[in-house]
Amino acid sequence: MRLGLSQALADRAICGHQWWMDGVVQSDDWEKIGEGASAEVWALDDRRVLKLFRADVNDVPIALEQAAGQWADAQGLAVARPSGRIRLDGREGIMFERVHGIDMLTAILRKPFRMWRLIARMARLQAQMHRMPGSEILPRQIDVLRHRIQRSQAGDAAIQKAWRLAEILPTGDRLTHGDFHPGNLLLAERGIVVIDWAQASSGMPAADVARTELLLRFAGAGRKGASPLAALITAHWYRHCYKRYSGMSTAAINAWRLPVAVAWYRGQAGLPQERLARWIGRLVHAQPQ
Repeated sequence: MRLGLSQALADRAICGHQWWMDGVVQSDDWEKIGEGASAEVWALDDRRVLKLFRADVNDVPIALEQAAGQWADAQGLAVARPSGRIRLDGREGIMFERVHGIDMLTAILRKPFRMWRLIARMARLQAQMHRMPGSEILPRQIDVLRHRIQRSQAGDAAIQKAWRLAEILPTGDRLTHGDFHPGNLLLAERGIVVIDWAQASSGMPAADVARTELLLRFAGAGRKGASPLAALITAHWYRHCYKRYSGMSTAAINAWRLPVAVAWYRGQAGLPQERLARWIGRLVHAQPQ
């Protein structure tokens, strides 16, 4: 990752939206509408939400999420617009506009027959995003991948081959989200709104596509009662749709499968570890010696 990234993200404002508010007091009127491993999401009123990060989350991903969201908004992409930063009881938070609507994953789980149309819309939106330029304020995708490959738990052979590929593959300069999947897409009146920009970067669209394919194929299949076959069909349909909307070749996507999979493999709970490890093994053996 670029030297000085933490300071650059912390100090530099995009589009003039950087401000801080100290001494905020949590109100009984706030409604918790979401929670993940790194943050809680609180609705303050009909217009604003606060993403409040846990105390152990450092400033770099927080600043990146704000900066990347502002950059994507400036390119004309529909996002939950960030408006500023807040400190609350020693925790950092980002204030966003409130987007009314359900996420695409929930919509698919409620009515599975909608999967075909919604995944096609997702792929078309991602292809549109990949035509947008990245920014100097964002980390380089290749640097992020190399850092994560070094920390992977995929085994020495996989790490070595993934690293070798990461050394020779093109770097790119397009806007990439890094975590583009149905759970991070809100179905709103103004269209599909993209949220959670904490892993955004400037890089190769094909690597971003390989990441989304991996998430569809394995992350969803880790849920209790989820069907691995359904996840596989969804991932294949997504690839088909993305290639149709972008003109990208299968070979371009496949070239990034191993580096992205190895970078992602860190023994996360809730994932089908054995199936993912076997898949990485097949990708390793498919590489020339």
